[in-house]
Amino acid sequence: MKARYYSQAEENIKQAMLINPHSPIVHNLYGLLEELLMDDDLARKHYRAAYALDPTFKPAIRNLERISTFDNRYGRDHIDFGDQPEGDAGNPYEIVYDKNYVEHLMNKEKRDF
Repeated sequence: MKARYYSQAEENIKQAMLINPHSPIVHNLYGLLEELLMDDDLARKHYRAAYALDPTFKPAIRNLERISTFDNRYGRDHIDFGDQPEGDAGNPYEIVYDKNYVEHLMNKEKRDF
């Protein structure tokens, strides 16, 4: 898909869907393909299917949010293929234990003990 071989990508995604129709990854990829082919309605349906199958699957959440948000509607530069490892860079908090082993949710930048 990244190389723009859309017909081959569609065949591969259909094969993967036959093998595992309940995979959020496959539905996310199908949504990406449809989005790249400018069928945003079908893309949204597949992103929603991926979300319904696994509400914690972040690439589908990000893609659905991006394609459904008016401000980012035409920005296709932040498409999430789901091929990058998830990090906690977006999470500004961490669990810290004090001297009595009580956990506290602290801002990473304002950690004071």
